[in-house]
Amino acid sequence: MALPAKDIMVYPVITVKADTSLKRAAEILDDNCFSGMPVVDDDERLIGIVSETDILRYTQQIIGQPLRDPHQVFTKSKEVLHVDITHRGIEVIELIASTTVDTLMTRDVVSVDGETPINEITRLMHENNINRIPVVDDNKRVQGIITRADIIRAMVTNWQKLSDN
Repeated sequence: MALPAKDIMVYPVITVKADTSLKRAAEILDDNCFSGMPVVDDDERLIGIVSETDILRYTQQIIGQPLRDPHQVFTKSKEVLHVDITHRGIEVIELIASTTVDTLMTRDVVSVDGETPINEITRLMHENNINRIPVVDDNKRVQGIITRADIIRAMVTNWQKLSDN
């Protein structure tokens, strides 16, 4: 029998609400060494995902040019933009930082339940070109999350069990 999601998921899951500022979401991602996290409503139901890629894509769209150092998006350093920071540049950074997660989160989220087997999870990740899949209950409440690293860890830990299937 293949490993189910409930046996490889990480929990509890750090989530954000749709009204969380982009600055705060970026801080949470950075503080926890995550590349993305679920977005939930007031009832803790999954409504989206926000990732580093979403934040960088949005920031570059607003600024209109590549960033020298994406980790410094929310500072007022002259190194953030390819042009000297002016009053307008500072306003742009403050605008980006205060934007809410709702503006740029991915809404069409691929999720699984706790019984979904590892082979189905890896197929979904590959076919949808995604790096993480939330595990939800029947009410769409986030129970855990599975990343590519969790899949690899599960494979290494359970190699014999997986090869028997």
